[in-house]
Amino acid sequence: MDTIKSADHSRKSLPDFVIIGKITRPHGVRGTLRVEPITDDPQRYNLLSQIYIHSNKGPRTLYTIENVQTVNRYILLNLQDINTRNDAEAFRGCYIEIPRQECIPLPEGEHYYFELIGFSVISNQGKEIGELQDVYSYPANDVYVVKNNEKEILIPAVDEFIDHVDYKTGTITINPIEGLLD
Repeated sequence: MDTIKSADHSRKSLPDFVIIGKITRPHGVRGTLRVEPITDDPQRYNLLSQIYIHSNKGPRTLYTIENVQTVNRYILLNLQDINTRNDAEAFRGCYIEIPRQECIPLPEGEHYYFELIGFSVISNQGKEIGELQDVYSYPANDVYVVKNNEKEILIPAVDEFIDHVDYKTGTITINPIEGLLD
């Protein structure tokens, strides 16, 4: 029986910036950006005065927010110095980020996904399952993507399967029902 060694989670580094949206396209002719929010609370954009825009093509750049509107499931952003449709077009596909320190504090027992990536996943019998690589969000529930040397395991992030999340040791203890790990 494989047992997990004591994890030194203090070495895990959290990201400096957190993605909260993706620019999908320009909106109109005055430089407005149409943003798909990547956050549980799209209204958080109303609390921001500045955001960073980041793409794989260039450095992360700070912009001042001039106006925020919510339309259906999208956010419309007007930023200082982005005044035309052509200006806005240059940001298609870029990500909107904020410094990690600006994340809204969560209630006790709740966590952001980025805080869990890299955690060791073990069974409630002490067997090492793998490392949390990603979290998929679905309407019914979230799913943890756990990888070990052999395969990828999908674990529903519901109380029936998740026993405990230990931030000090960087471990997630699961209750694997029969067939979950096969």
